Amino acid sequence: MNLRYFTIGHSNRQWDEFMRLLEDNKIASIADVRRYPGSRVCPQFNKENMIRELLIKSIEYRHIEKLGGRRKQSDKTSVYDNSGWQNKSFKFYKDYVVTSSFKEGIKELLLLLANCDGFLAVMCSEAVPWRCHRRLIADYLIMIEGISVYNIIGNSKRFKPHKVTSFALRQSDDLVVFPN
Repeated sequence: MNLRYFTIGHSNRQWDEFMRLLEDNKIASIADVRRYPGSRVCPQFNKENMIRELLIKSIEYRHIEKLGGRRKQSDKTSVYDNSGWQNKSFKFYKDYVVTSSFKEGIKELLLLLANCDGFLAVMCSEAVPWRCHRRLIADYLIMIEGISVYNIIGNSKRFKPHKVTSFALRQSDDLVVFPN
């Protein structure tokens, strides 16, 4: 199994620039982890457009909604200490990370990675991973699955190893929490 994957944010890039980054980094599959896979500002990154354009370059596209961000506050009180996050979006997503739905999304991602003929990139819209929920996905994959994660940032083919969030803590074989 290819135990390495990348993250990338489409941001406001032009399509040609985005494709160059994928090709330079030998990306064979995209896992779209936007909860709502569309963009009014950058329609080239709408799900239907991406499927069509990536197919031309023989890059597989998969939308994994179960890993999508934009989670609402849980109506259940978490039994896990996830008080480390100050950002409201991260606070809501970190409560989601402990759910069975999140773990199902991880299984789908791992299956895609196992069957990928090349490298896999997890994509969202935010340009930098430290301001995106894919940061928590990367933390989970490193701490629980032992997978190397690299972030494609900027406009070069250079990538940087993902640094696990400083207050992330492996609670058990399948649980990462973020205490204060």
